[in-house]
Amino acid sequence: MKLQPLLILGIASTLLSSGMASADGGGHKEVLPDETIIGISLLSSLITYFLIPKISKFELNNEQRLVSSLIMFTVVVHAILGIDDLKLLAGAAGFFAFGVAFYVLEIPIVENNRKNLSYLFIVYTLAIVVFYVYLHPDLMKDGNYDLVGILTKISEIGIIGLTLKR
Repeated sequence: MKLQPLLILGIASTLLSSGMASADGGGHKEVLPDETIIGISLLSSLITYFLIPKISKFELNNEQRLVSSLIMFTVVVHAILGIDDLKLLAGAAGFFAFGVAFYVLEIPIVENNRKNLSYLFIVYTLAIVVFYVYLHPDLMKDGNYDLVGILTKISEIGIIGLTLKR
């Protein structure tokens, strides 16, 4: 039996069973206004779309550039909100690591296991979406729709869809 699929399965089950995969620790504090967080994240995402081909070791097509920009949107939202919530900061670090491994650096172990790691990335992203919906079944925060959370989950669903498509 190969060790690599077993290792990936172990990492995936650890992520799913730990609180680290949680998308939100039960409601984030107001670090910045939601509009500012969305604006910063959109700007970072747009910059990533145009600059990722310059820093990447790969020849990226438009679909891969789109996934990398969606990842950056998610990373920035989680990083900003992670100032007060370690779970969100861990989510940002996870997305950042997957993004760098898949779209920036050519890492031999990642290249040799790209398909399995893509499945792990899908499971990781899906876990974050599921935990968010579990914690916010009505998609509300403080009596209003959680616009940042909803847009981030749409971004994450886009990541899942485009990763599955590949």
